[in-house]
Amino acid sequence: MHIKALPLFIALASTALQAQAMDDRLYVAPSVNYTFSDSDRNADDGWGAGVALGKPVTPHWNMELSLSGSALNHQSAGGDYRLQGLGVDALYLLKRDADFTPYGVLGVGILRTDTLGKADTGAMANAGLGIMKRLSDNIALRADARYRWDGNSTNTFNKSSFGDVIVSLGLNIALGEKARPAPKPMPEPVAQPAPEPAPAPKPAPMAAPAPEPVVIQPAPVAPLTTRQATQLDQAKSGDVVTILEGVNFEFDSARLRPDAMVILDEASTVLERRSNISVDVVGHTCSIGTEKYNQGLSERRAKSVYDYFVNKGIAADRLTTQGFGETKPAFSNATRESRAKNRRVELHVK
Repeated sequence: MHIKALPLFIALASTALQAQAMDDRLYVAPSVNYTFSDSDRNADDGWGAGVALGKPVTPHWNMELSLSGSALNHQSAGGDYRLQGLGVDALYLLKRDADFTPYGVLGVGILRTDTLGKADTGAMANAGLGIMKRLSDNIALRADARYRWDGNSTNTFNKSSFGDVIVSLGLNIALGEKARPAPKPMPEPVAQPAPEPAPAPKPAPMAAPAPEPVVIQPAPVAPLTTRQATQLDQAKSGDVVTILEGVNFEFDSARLRPDAMVILDEASTVLERRSNISVDVVGHTCSIGTEKYNQGLSERRAKSVYDYFVNKGIAADRLTTQGFGETKPAFSNATRESRAKNRRVELHVK
């Protein structure tokens, strides 16, 4: 056999939704259906109709008594191929919801077959998936797709059974008014205890003498031990303090040496105390190496000092960085000593 509507099974099974309170009213469900017939029937697909009477029995299950019919046309012999079914269906609602409710269905019953001058009744069963969309408190739109097994008691075309796909579209119409939740009982009034008599007023206490004012002595400031921190402590806007020189970094690197950390710790203390100033951290190199490399090295060394200050708690918005490479030497690059002094990091006070 061939099944012509398999994608409908997948589309109808894809909704996941929120649960709601159970509505247990009886309902009637008229529908129209379309039968994709088993190819062994040698019949065209065709339209039909049905109706069901149903009732919710648990928060997840509905039971329905259903009646359906359809007419198919023989492809070769001509004439109608009439199918009439009566069955009991169980619908499992995954989650009841005010908007959508996906469900699965299982059913059994009997199917009367009337074709080619033969008529008889045999067993049938069906299984499928569907979905309901609530339109109001009383009406919901529903659609499902089912596979129906037909016992074919007439043995038409020398086949003992057939398998058809039935796609249905219809309504659920609730009968009667929806039950309203019972109002919550009013709480019993709680007796209020009689108020206790007010205590006699106590005599006003004698006013205590005002305490002597406490004079808070400022904490002593540790003396600065490095020349650079002392210069920074005395600097004003526009001054330049050479905070580090080449000997304070590892060779050909922006990594700080231990002696540099001693200087920067004291400089951080000064910056923390002098919160009214900000500084531009500026890096310089000597002339050894290419201009491009020296430019990058000067920027990395300035950034290394900037990061050290930030890690010590100095606000980043008080600090800026830039590098000039070998373009602004403070001394001639002719000797080793002067080149070492040109490899420096300065603090430009603002």
